[in-house]
Amino acid sequence: MIRNRFFLLFFFISSVVFGQEKVTVSGYLTDETNGEALLYGNVYIKNTTVGVNTNEYGFYSMDVPKGAPVVLGFSYLGFDTKEIEVTPTADMTLNVALTPEGAVLEEIEVVATRTAAEKEEVQSTRMSTITLPVDQIKTIPSLGGEVDVIKVVQLLPGVGKGGEGGTGMFVRGGDADQNLVLLDEATVYNIGHLFGFFSVFNPDAIKDLSMVKGGFPANYGGRLSSVLDIRMKEGNNREFHGEGGIGLLSSRLTVEAPIIKDRMSFLVSGRRTYIDQLMKSLGAFLPYYFYDLNVKINYRLSDKDRIFLSGYFGDDVLKFDETISETDSTGTENFDLNFGFSLGNFTQTLRWNHIYNPKLFSNLSLIRTSFNYDIGGKVGDNRVLVQSEIKDLGAKMDFTKYETEKTQYRFGSQMILHRFRPNILSARGDVSEFIDDQAGDIQTTLEMAFYGNAEFQPLDQLKVNAGLRLSAAAVRNRFYFGPEPRLSATWLLNENQSVKFSYSRMYQYMHRVSSSTIALPTDLWYPVSARVRPQSADQLAAGFSQYLEGAGLSLSGEVYYKGMRNLIEYKEGTNLIFNDNFENQLLQGRGNSYGAEILVRKRKGKLNGWVGYTLSWSRRHFDGLNNGRAFWAKYDRRHNLAFVLNWDINARCTFSAVWEFASGARFTP
Repeated sequence: MIRNRFFLLFFFISSVVFGQEKVTVSGYLTDETNGEALLYGNVYIKNTTVGVNTNEYGFYSMDVPKGAPVVLGFSYLGFDTKEIEVTPTADMTLNVALTPEGAVLEEIEVVATRTAAEKEEVQSTRMSTITLPVDQIKTIPSLGGEVDVIKVVQLLPGVGKGGEGGTGMFVRGGDADQNLVLLDEATVYNIGHLFGFFSVFNPDAIKDLSMVKGGFPANYGGRLSSVLDIRMKEGNNREFHGEGGIGLLSSRLTVEAPIIKDRMSFLVSGRRTYIDQLMKSLGAFLPYYFYDLNVKINYRLSDKDRIFLSGYFGDDVLKFDETISETDSTGTENFDLNFGFSLGNFTQTLRWNHIYNPKLFSNLSLIRTSFNYDIGGKVGDNRVLVQSEIKDLGAKMDFTKYETEKTQYRFGSQMILHRFRPNILSARGDVSEFIDDQAGDIQTTLEMAFYGNAEFQPLDQLKVNAGLRLSAAAVRNRFYFGPEPRLSATWLLNENQSVKFSYSRMYQYMHRVSSSTIALPTDLWYPVSARVRPQSADQLAAGFSQYLEGAGLSLSGEVYYKGMRNLIEYKEGTNLIFNDNFENQLLQGRGNSYGAEILVRKRKGKLNGWVGYTLSWSRRHFDGLNNGRAFWAKYDRRHNLAFVLNWDINARCTFSAVWEFASGARFTP
């Protein structure tokens, strides 16, 4: 009898402690004012350590005890925290809308609790990743008074710039073509206007961005150095909203409104420079302008299905057309003088979100993107035209399985059909005797990848994200295959301190080469081939993350090492324009980079901003350059220190300042 009672008592305690039945609460976290999804927000059970984050579409899923009252908390930077008590007896859907914090700065300053972003920074397995909301980006001054997304990213530790005022990014010793830039999941091949002085991203159309420099999740691939993931606004589904601005060099206008309230909305955002009109009014002549157009429609088909259609269209245009007269002893002769270029990006993305059940979320994306440039000149009967283009058709499928609050799986696949025409050249008239036509043979590459990763917590102090990406490329008669293991781990010292580690291998199946003999935008994208092998890199990083609760500061530091193989360079004096076989002029070599980064950041309060410092080294080794000896990379800079300060003086007045100190760029005398 005693034995039976002991067994029953043990069974009861075990069932309570270990076997308490749970149900799933899931839904979307949105902005009350416009219905926009709140990405990577925090959802938690009050007075516990149990919590999850919303995904890139604002969706969350979390297990809670069945039949027991619990208080769920929902928080997001810049919004009032909301707490809701529920007593679920079955799986339930709970969509929550948060209200932006009041405009009274003193009220904002009182909130001293750690934000979801600060908690995520310390406790998650993500490292070498920085997320910036567009509201903060808009407060940071830039060249010519124009708000510029890329200029802000260049102020982050580990991100170098090619030259003053340019939009080139050189991340952790990598090259400019080793950055994957995504706009609503579509690749943007050219990120600069006006020869790189302005970026192509209109801040009025953007919701937020994430910069990933290492510890890459398995769903990212195709580049060695970084991923800049930019998300467009969805469009206000509550009411009509418009905004615009007039700058020194450009004007912009954005309109968003519901088509069907709370179900379907649109966004249209345009920007155009008036450099051509400004110069004309000053009596000068510069027939150049650029424009950007962002459009988006989203539709909630049901509680489980949402569709998004977005597009970007941008172009740089220069067109010079004039008639010139020449007079000699035989009389006067008139002939036309024409010169111009067009440099354009176009992206379109169709996405379908589907919730199979509270624990399984999916997204299907169909993507089309293109980049091309045309440079032409005509003098009399002589005409020269240079063209290059790349077009992509892609599809990707992603699944997220929410196993428990401590275990999550993500898996999917991706396919991209690249169509390259890297070098098209035609000449007419007398000049054709010196310039041979180049047809610009079409080269097609199929790039594909399958990935899976698991995020789990084997110990209370240890969180792990382990994944594998299997990438491949088929081009002509060659097939390249690249296994890409990924691993990130976080050891929690306490709720405000952690140490982190990451390892990632990346493969890149396309390259960009730039001519050194002509000062025009003549970058050529080129695929792997039988002779040109894929680039690859292995990166190790270790660091710490700390939140100083009394001061409201986030402090993080990292050291890293990156080894790179099959890097691309070309032989000295190579002319890419007048060369239809420039592949034979390319060299492949190796490189490495290493360094340390420190970031001190304050997100809230009247004074906010960050201080970032980078100490780095980057070397290259090509057998055909520098007599086969290793040399410092072109954009190797030893030190870089940046201060970004925002001071909210009152509700209507803000003071912002940026100060940067960096080692000089390298040059060969």
